[in-house]
Amino acid sequence: MRALILALTLCAMSVQSLAKSQAEEDGHVTLKTPYTVGDFILEDHNGNLFDQDDLKNSWSMIFVGFTSCPDVCPTTLSNLEAVRADMGLRLRPDSIPRILFLAVDPARDKPVLKEYLGYFHPQYLGITGSHKQLGRLVKSLKAFYRLDKKTDDDVNYDVLHTAFVSIINPQGEIVAKISPPFHPHRTAEYLTLLIRQVSFDD
Repeated sequence: MRALILALTLCAMSVQSLAKSQAEEDGHVTLKTPYTVGDFILEDHNGNLFDQDDLKNSWSMIFVGFTSCPDVCPTTLSNLEAVRADMGLRLRPDSIPRILFLAVDPARDKPVLKEYLGYFHPQYLGITGSHKQLGRLVKSLKAFYRLDKKTDDDVNYDVLHTAFVSIINPQGEIVAKISPPFHPHRTAEYLTLLIRQVSFDD
């Protein structure tokens, strides 16, 4: 019996080690010490206030981007929906993380944010606001963005931003980050293990 228990334990450790290795290879990083998102006050695309307390009671994935983005943002939003669809085969619906799109170009984003996200999934939620409040949340995420304007009157500017996605638990803590390219099946598997609280620690 002891030999069987030992064999099962070694097998479980091996599977866990392989899962950790695959996660790192795919750009999935579980934080050893989760940290709480700081205070901020933004607005969602329905006109409702959205602050740090709205990050609690459910799992969330936050992606920094802008609606005029030609490639990274639409690709990421599409891939994240594929990830959520795959997770639907593994978890209860209320355990699947919601997608929050942090739109950091409010002058151009706010008027079209709801319509833009509707092209990807009706349950995606866009949040935006003043640059001061955006900066608070972006800093908490340890992310980055900058409006790359050539002049003050430039209306065709690009926005430089980080491409990773922050994973937030129901306590409002950042517990992991995932980076593109997002392989839907492997990313869904990683997030499922994370939500089920399978440890990736050594």
